[in-house]
Amino acid sequence: MFRKREDGLERVFWPFIIGAAVICAALGYIYHWGFWMFAAMLVCWTVTLLAAWLIFVWVLSLTVDLSKPVTEDHPLCRRIVVQVIGLLCRVGRLRIHVKGWENLPEGRFLLVGNHRSNYDPIATVWALSRRKVDMAFITKPENMKIPLVRFIHTANYLVIDREDPRKAIETIQAAADLLARDVVSVGVYPEGTRSKGAQMLEFHNAVFKIAKKADVPIVAAAITGTEKIHENFLWRCTDVTLDLCACIGREEVAACSTRELGERVRALLQAAMDENGG
Repeated sequence: MFRKREDGLERVFWPFIIGAAVICAALGYIYHWGFWMFAAMLVCWTVTLLAAWLIFVWVLSLTVDLSKPVTEDHPLCRRIVVQVIGLLCRVGRLRIHVKGWENLPEGRFLLVGNHRSNYDPIATVWALSRRKVDMAFITKPENMKIPLVRFIHTANYLVIDREDPRKAIETIQAAADLLARDVVSVGVYPEGTRSKGAQMLEFHNAVFKIAKKADVPIVAAAITGTEKIHENFLWRCTDVTLDLCACIGREEVAACSTRELGERVRALLQAAMDENGG
């Protein structure tokens, strides 16, 4: 819990442990606790504070108005989302390794990745938050019906309805607007759903219109290992590799069609997945 890690996940529990230590120090002084009593109460108070905080966020999520678009960045809401994501990574016992930091451009970008697990955006957001990169993903409507999860709406996450072309176009335009106004970087999974094997599904190339409309670069990000989390869950750690394998600059994005961009990004992702044992 305290050992320094490559992915920085050791710091997820620190706010709760520090808060519990302060409470226990005060109570221990008053009631003259011994070492073992202090240790036991430290664990109890840490769990209590963590549970209270999650309940607080859950209650907050129930007040979120999903019909109202969030067009500006709210740092406090984003910090809460990242903290919850960090807790999910610790509960899932992830060890996140990142390759290709040199391919991360200055400024906003459209991140395009393969999709193997529900943990893909979770691991990606946490990893990039270590470099102060604010990310918002485009997700499916069903996720916004889940209490606590729906709080991501406050951090500029968008919903895309693949069954309604008009609403899908509105989401693409909203994502491009967030990028163009330098609010947040946006992540998409052009497969549209999780792939079951090592080979990716067919791409929905319309998502590349986001980068073209916003005039931003595209970062291809291959993720491997997340498909094993459900097998290892609670029993052993899972190594997850996020490979920022390439950056396609603004000029190339503008010059290529969405089909050409889709073919190129797909080839880059597949090559990186094969290299990383995906």
